[in-house]
Amino acid sequence: MLTFLSGTLTGLGLFLLGMKFLTEGLDKVISGPFKNIIRNVRIHPIVGMIIGLVVTGLLQSSSTTTVIIVSLVEANIINLYQATAMIMGANIGTTMTAQLLAFEPNKYIFIPFFISIIFSFCKKNKKLGFLGETLLGFSLIFIGIDVLGKGIVPLQNYIRFQEILWEFGKTPIIGILIGFCITAIIQSSSTGVAILQSLASSGLISLPAAVAILLGQNIGTCITPLISSIHLSVMGKRAAFIHLFFNIMGVLLIFPFIKILIDISCFLSPINPARQIANAHTLFNIFSTIAFLPFIPVLVKMSNLIRP
Repeated sequence: MLTFLSGTLTGLGLFLLGMKFLTEGLDKVISGPFKNIIRNVRIHPIVGMIIGLVVTGLLQSSSTTTVIIVSLVEANIINLYQATAMIMGANIGTTMTAQLLAFEPNKYIFIPFFISIIFSFCKKNKKLGFLGETLLGFSLIFIGIDVLGKGIVPLQNYIRFQEILWEFGKTPIIGILIGFCITAIIQSSSTGVAILQSLASSGLISLPAAVAILLGQNIGTCITPLISSIHLSVMGKRAAFIHLFFNIMGVLLIFPFIKILIDISCFLSPINPARQIANAHTLFNIFSTIAFLPFIPVLVKMSNLIRP
């Protein structure tokens, strides 16, 4: 229990500290005139979506990408309309984890971490020092998530996630709730999808149950940006809420057609259960993005109502 508490609290603390450094560093690095140019440039939603997709494809973490997007909104570098399109793209980009070999940035995070320390000694060049602060925040976010993930390992072993997935995943609504809870705890939808793929490959879970849990995991991944926005201003909180609204509405849209989603996933990969789950994950996020991309202003207005 002590290991769980120390690991979880330390990881969460590093994560929030990294968010603070990243936000403040970005605000100082980007000059006033440049911020005005970015704010005034109208980025087409499709371009914003592609940016979110590519960045998440590289980082292999939609949560991290969304946290960065929230920090950009907080630093007044991008507006909520631009951020919403990027968040949609991030949801598609995170599905690459299940489709391709996972890229593990934690192995290389020491590089920007040490660069940030070197830059912090550059007292004469303020811009370089601010860049070091930004890199430090970026590094601490990854380190915090890594420490947090290792800290909850005892909890995973205690509640036996695989048994819970099998027993409660049979009912779609309960499956969504379980998927949400699992991802909210382990802070990684990619990890949750990997568990589902392992269970499916072993024949321990049916595809309908796995897809229901998968939908819940997409909502659970919103917890990280919501936590990161606790200490932020109204604009940062609105960006985090938009992420939550988008994922909830996506699940509500797809849930009535869950059988069609399953059938398409099976058709694309008839004999590979793990690939079927990956297909469902990708198709869900693509369909949700296509459906809600024209309604970005509506999502922004909803966030204004929730957090005026």
